[in-house]
Amino acid sequence: MFVTNWMLPAHVSISSDALATEALLLIRQHNLKILPVVDGGRLRGVLHRRDLSEAALCVSGSGDLCEMNYFCNKLKVKDLMVRMPVTVSKDDTVEKILIKGKELMMSSFPVMDGDRIIGVVSDREIFVTLFKLLEAGEERIRITLSNVTLDQGTLAEILRIVEENHTTARAIFTVPEGKSGKVRVVLRAQSDHPEAVKKALEEKGYDILEYIA
Repeated sequence: MFVTNWMLPAHVSISSDALATEALLLIRQHNLKILPVVDGGRLRGVLHRRDLSEAALCVSGSGDLCEMNYFCNKLKVKDLMVRMPVTVSKDDTVEKILIKGKELMMSSFPVMDGDRIIGVVSDREIFVTLFKLLEAGEERIRITLSNVTLDQGTLAEILRIVEENHTTARAIFTVPEGKSGKVRVVLRAQSDHPEAVKKALEEKGYDILEYIA
């Protein structure tokens, strides 16, 4: 899963000399989490929606006409942007970015192709990716098996049980169970016989942690 296939393309950017109010309008119009700041084709920084909104809220809350005038007519993007932001490469995998985000406690990164920004990836895009992986919103059997010893052929056996019960597997993946060495197996499938699948898995000795049909 390369980030270039899951990122939000960078269609919108702003110059560092633009007014903060222009940036706020762009962020709201395009529902962005971060706005790249680009001068002469080069990434100069990023402006976070949170920081901009907090600045606007602070000024409007104070009721001070001078502060409001400064915010509306003088405060510029370069006064609020994060300079030299941490970036990721278009060749990075989603997994690598998740690790980087965890280590740095960051939830959004500009995606670069050399010196050129080509997109943005944030927890929002990761959330959408997870939504697709889980086929959320679709009518699926949702089964989670717990305490599974993952040997060669384990997943193949689970899929065979699913197919033998006239069921189509849509997605299967594993999640480590702490430091036990065992895993949870998360299964999404399409079937007219969900109870048969559940019963067959139980008869094979699998522990059903979650079952939704």
